[in-house]
Amino acid sequence: MTVLAEDGRSSSITRSFRFESDVLGVLDEEAKRMGISVNALVGIILRRYVEFTRYISKIDMLVINREVLTSLIDLLGEEEIYKMGVRLGQTVLADTIMFWKKETTEKAVMEYIEKMVCRYGRLGTYDERRMPGGQTAIVIRHRLGKKGSRFFEGYLREGLKHTLGIDALFEITDSSVKCEIPARK
Repeated sequence: MTVLAEDGRSSSITRSFRFESDVLGVLDEEAKRMGISVNALVGIILRRYVEFTRYISKIDMLVINREVLTSLIDLLGEEEIYKMGVRLGQTVLADTIMFWKKETTEKAVMEYIEKMVCRYGRLGTYDERRMPGGQTAIVIRHRLGKKGSRFFEGYLREGLKHTLGIDALFEITDSSVKCEIPARK
């Protein structure tokens, strides 16, 4: 049964699923720990699958421990890590968005950064603000150190230029990257 939200959008459909008792036990415990219902937790899990997990093998992504990643980053110099970001921003960002969204739009690129890089890729936390003049500021806060910031700077700078023709302005710290995207004409 489809339930309509106040704004007329289809918001949910009621379905029934069977779970093995050990799986349901884990879901019950996790939902209680998080302070949400099992229904909400299953919704979160299914949303993650729909938006991310089903693409992991198709986009050749793998999960690694943050310490392994930071150790690898530390092996390179700051300029080398920036250049690696530039190189990967030209290829990985565009290829992943094309496969994932089937179109390269500003909305798709912002969603890629928010969801693939930050929310599901867990490389940082994402925040976005639209400015009064039409420009957009995004900030990624992370735990990869200064070299991680330089990587993100190169990756986003080149990714935005390559996919959308945008020359963004960057400001970095040891734990964050701010990217200012000029207003589109």
